[in-house]
Amino acid sequence: MEVVDVKTALRTTLTQKQELVRDYQTFATQINDTEVAKMFKHFAEAEALHATQIKDRLNKLQ
Repeated sequence: MEVVDVKTALRTTLTQKQELVRDYQTFATQINDTEVAKMFKHFAEAEALHATQIKDRLNKLQ
């Protein structure tokens, strides 16, 4: 099994999380169902929290 560099894994994951935040925010504003829109807003907030945690960890490693 290949070992993955921690910084590479964090950077890759950060990019994915940031893309998810943008996607969920877009969906939340474009969906006519208020409950689904609310769900997507919640997802965006959760992914933003994850992204912040990953950024903090990356900053500690540099």
